[in-house]
Amino acid sequence: MDKDLKKVVVLLAHPNMENSQANKTLFDVIKDMEEVAVFNLYEMPSEDLLNMDAWSRIISHATVLIYQFPFYWMSAPSLLKQWQDRIFTYLAKTPAVAGKPLLVATTTGSEFDAYRSGGRNRFTVDELLRPYQAGAVHAGMVWQTPFVVYGMGTPEAEKNIAQAADLYKKRVSAFISKEASEDNW
Repeated sequence: MDKDLKKVVVLLAHPNMENSQANKTLFDVIKDMEEVAVFNLYEMPSEDLLNMDAWSRIISHATVLIYQFPFYWMSAPSLLKQWQDRIFTYLAKTPAVAGKPLLVATTTGSEFDAYRSGGRNRFTVDELLRPYQAGAVHAGMVWQTPFVVYGMGTPEAEKNIAQAADLYKKRVSAFISKEASEDNW
């Protein structure tokens, strides 16, 4: 796993990537970027997924951490939670993550309007992602405005994915171009 010492570490948590539309497209636009290491948690052997020493080196070397996942039942798929419980809990108490940006990149089945106080889902995505934000703040990380691709279960899905792919690549590129010592993320 040490070959993956890159500036941007993406933890991809999707249990069915071969049937994914949005997350696969987002993955495809960043996977070959020179300073990006993508770890698909669902394709990793459990000994790597929970290897504290390897993750400590990877995250210590990185300048930004991205959680990428489909929004399942208002949260991430379970392996990201397992990684957080076993690895991030430890790293949050170390300088490995302090001061680094944390970005959540997620996709939703519902359209944007469903995620508001009067909408079908009753809450905004920002509200539903508060546990991730609280974890980042607790660990001394810099919470980033989430990157959300809405409407994967709507007729607008293809259009939304196409627009999001370019924006995601630009957002990740911006992290790469920033200096590691920069405090203004």
